[in-house]
Amino acid sequence: MKKPSIGFVLIECKQEYMKDIVNQLDEIDVVKETLRVEGLWRLVAKLEAPNLDNIRESIQWKIRNMTGIESTLTLVEYM
Repeated sequence: MKKPSIGFVLIECKQEYMKDIVNQLDEIDVVKETLRVEGLWRLVAKLEAPNLDNIRESIQWKIRNMTGIESTLTLVEYM
């Protein structure tokens, strides 16, 4: 059985949109966990999918289009 791809998305967002963003992240099937953190990045989302294409598509078309997100930085597991 092939190991799933794992990625982490660091999210910079406006404080007033954090709750809505977390709720929307919870609705995305590849998002397995969301953490609120201090610093430039306000949220860290852990993504897991059968392949990197699924992760990339979720970030590009779902996460980056959310209202209140100012920027993202994606880290993927090195295999």
